[in-house]
Amino acid sequence: MLRARGFRVFSAAWILLSVSLSTEASEIGSTPCFEDEVMRHVRDQFAIYGPRSSQYEYFGFIYRKDGRVDSAVTHDFACRGQMECVVNTVFALRRIPKGAKVLGEWHTHPHFHEADALSMEDVRGARANRHIRCYTAFYSSHDGDFYRWNLDALTVAAAMASRMRLGNYREREETSPL
Repeated sequence: MLRARGFRVFSAAWILLSVSLSTEASEIGSTPCFEDEVMRHVRDQFAIYGPRSSQYEYFGFIYRKDGRVDSAVTHDFACRGQMECVVNTVFALRRIPKGAKVLGEWHTHPHFHEADALSMEDVRGARANRHIRCYTAFYSSHDGDFYRWNLDALTVAAAMASRMRLGNYREREETSPL
C-alpha cells in the first residue's frame, strides 16, 4: 500500500489511499532498485522544480514504467506567503501509471521561508512507505541543497541526523569530455 499525505501540516488528518501497483514483467523475481537511474532523475527533477519553488512546494512520486524512471508531480496551493505549506500528495498518487513500480519520492522546500529541516509530516509520510522495496525519499532545502534520509527514523531529529547531502540544484555538474 502506497500512502499519500500532505506536507508541513500541523493539524491535518492523514490521507491514506491504497493503490495496487504491479511490477513490470521484466522486473518479476528480484526487483532491481535502479539506484543510478533514480539518482539522475532526482537531480533532474530538482534542477527543474527547485528554481520554481520560490512560492510553491513541489512533490513527486518516483516510479519506473516501460524501462523509464519518471515522476508523478504535484504542488501545493496554499503556500504563497505562508510559513507552512500543504501538498496534497493524492494528486501525484493519481498520476502514477497502472503497473508502475514506485521507487520513492522527492519534494522541494520553498525559498521564501528558508526551510532547511524536514517536518514531522515529511518524516512520517516517507516512513509510512518504507515497506515498499527500494523506496527512497529525497528533499531539497530552500538554498538548493538536496538530501536523502533514513526512512527508519522515528523523529525529525533522527531523520536530520541520518540525512546525506547529494548535491545542490543550483550547481551544474561538471562533465568530462568524451
